[in-house]
Amino acid sequence: MKWYWKCVIDSGKALFPFQRQLRQIKYTLKPYPGDIANEKLTIGQGLLEVDWVRQVRSWDGLAVMEVGTGWQPLIPIVFSLAGAGRVYLADQNRLLTTSSFASTIEAIRREKHWIAERLGIEVSKIDQALAWKPADGLEAGLKMLRLEYMAPCDCRAMPLPDHSLDVVTSRAVLEHVPPQVIQDIFHESRRLLRPNGLNCHIVDNSDHWEFRDKSLLRINFLRFTEPVFRWTTIHSLNYQNRLRHSQYLDMLRKASFKVIREERDIDQPSLEALPTFPLAAPFRGFTPQDIATITTYVLAEKS
Repeated sequence: MKWYWKCVIDSGKALFPFQRQLRQIKYTLKPYPGDIANEKLTIGQGLLEVDWVRQVRSWDGLAVMEVGTGWQPLIPIVFSLAGAGRVYLADQNRLLTTSSFASTIEAIRREKHWIAERLGIEVSKIDQALAWKPADGLEAGLKMLRLEYMAPCDCRAMPLPDHSLDVVTSRAVLEHVPPQVIQDIFHESRRLLRPNGLNCHIVDNSDHWEFRDKSLLRINFLRFTEPVFRWTTIHSLNYQNRLRHSQYLDMLRKASFKVIREERDIDQPSLEALPTFPLAAPFRGFTPQDIATITTYVLAEKS
C-alpha cells in the first residue's frame, strides 16, 4: 500500500475514541501477535546496549530504567538476564498485558542460545529465569525477573528518588517524542542517575512510512515543511520528530552529559540521492552524513 493511503486511513481512525483501550481488550482476548524478525532485532540491540554498558561499568546489581517499554519488555529481560538488580519499565500508557508478556518470554526462549553466548551465561540460567507460564499471572512474571512496571507515568517526573539509577535506556522510542519532552527526559535522567550514571539510547531516525511503502527513500520525510509533515501524523501513533543524529548528542550535552560513545547507521541510497533530493529548509544546514543517518547509537555519562 502506498504510504499516503495508509496515512489517510490512520488519520480517519484518529477520529474514533477509545482506540488504545480497544487494542488492549483485543490482546487480552487473543494472543499478542509477535513479530519474529522484529523481536530478534530488538533482542540484538538490547545485547548491544549491555555490551556498551559493560565496557565501562560492572553490570551486576545495576538499577536500570527503560523509557517507553511498550507491549514487549524484551530489552528489560535481557538486562535482567545480564545481572541487573532492578529494571524499571516506564511508559506513558499501560500497554503490557499477560498475553504480550507471554509473547516476550516465548521470543527470549527462542533466542536463548544466542543470548546465553552473548551474555556469557549458561542456557540453564535462562531456562530457570524464565520458568513462568501465563497462568501464573503478569505480576508473578515481572517479580521473577526483577522488573517493576511503572505505567502510566511521565518520564519527565518519575516517582523515584534522586541518584537511584545507574542506567537510563531506550530503543526506537525517542523518535516518537517531541523534542522539548526529550530534553526534559534527559534532565530528569540526570536527577535520577548516580554519579557517572549512563544514558544509553538507540534511535530510529528513518522515515517510518518507509516500513509500509518500500518505494520511499528512508529520508523521504525530510522533503516536507513542518506544517505539511504534521498532516501525515494526525494519528498520534504515527508521530515522528525528524531530529537528526547530531541533535540528540547536543541535547544530551545540554543536560550535562558527556557523550563517551556514538555510532550511526548511514543509508547509502539516501546519501547518494542527496545531490538532487529536495530537502526542506530546516534540514539544509546538516551534513550529508547527518541527513542520511537512519539509526543513532549513543552512550553518555553523567558528568
